[in-house]
Amino acid sequence: MSVPRQFKQDGKGCTQGSPPGGIMRMIGKAILIAILLAAVSLCGHKLWRISSQYTEEAQIKDELSRYRPELPIAQIAKEAEIKTPDASAGIQDQQAGLTDAAMNDDSDQSGELTRVVNRGIIDMQEEINRDVIGWLTIPNTKIDYPFVIAQDNDFYLRRNIYKKQAAAGSIFMDYRCARDLSDSNTIIYGHNMKNRSMFGELRLFADRGFFESNVSGTLFVADNTYALEIFAYMVVRADDKRIYDPSADREELLEYARKNARQFREPSAAGNIVTLSTCAYEFSSARMVLLAVITQP
Repeated sequence: MSVPRQFKQDGKGCTQGSPPGGIMRMIGKAILIAILLAAVSLCGHKLWRISSQYTEEAQIKDELSRYRPELPIAQIAKEAEIKTPDASAGIQDQQAGLTDAAMNDDSDQSGELTRVVNRGIIDMQEEINRDVIGWLTIPNTKIDYPFVIAQDNDFYLRRNIYKKQAAAGSIFMDYRCARDLSDSNTIIYGHNMKNRSMFGELRLFADRGFFESNVSGTLFVADNTYALEIFAYMVVRADDKRIYDPSADREELLEYARKNARQFREPSAAGNIVTLSTCAYEFSSARMVLLAVITQP
């Protein structure tokens, strides 16, 4: 009977060809290489998608910049002068600037910087999306975006201002909140993106020095401009009923922040509260929140 070639012995007593064990090892290596190549390809595709998402998000932000309202001249000048590490002094200086702006524009003393119409907001509502409420900006951060509202808190989680699918979603107001910011606690959400876009830079306020030297923000709506006095940075649970309640009692919410905030200063203004919220990763269902009050001239 003839012996298959792969098992014929050579002159040294060794079989020619690969034994079954060698074939299995070769197959195993081939499978491992295929798995590694697939993993590398998958990671590369994921990185490409993330990069593309960031690029698209930046392009949209650039497109929308032409709608961005301008700060009142008096406030711009005053903010440029504020370079003090003392939080209370910074707030007093900014409050003085806001008061000057309000007086120069014949404010009705209801908490707004000026009564001028923000045409950019109206144009966005008419040209892009009726869900647009206004524009939020926090100096010295990347937070400088329009914000919207929907019938629930899911719609804009993964949709941009054009209502198209987008990983970064949009900055959006809690659907339970009043569009005119009249609730005692207006809640605004945004994603915590790895490139620190959207609300990713709320984390900056965890640093005491940054918190002390950054005391203000601005909310623009179609018919008004509001100044924000930042007073607390907190990490809470996503189901915290005190924080995520538009009708929360203002004084009770302030007392809760006094006792539980990681950064806090007593607000000098008596206006309604605005809560900015994003994901945190310190524990399951953690959220970072930045609290501010609408200032009174």
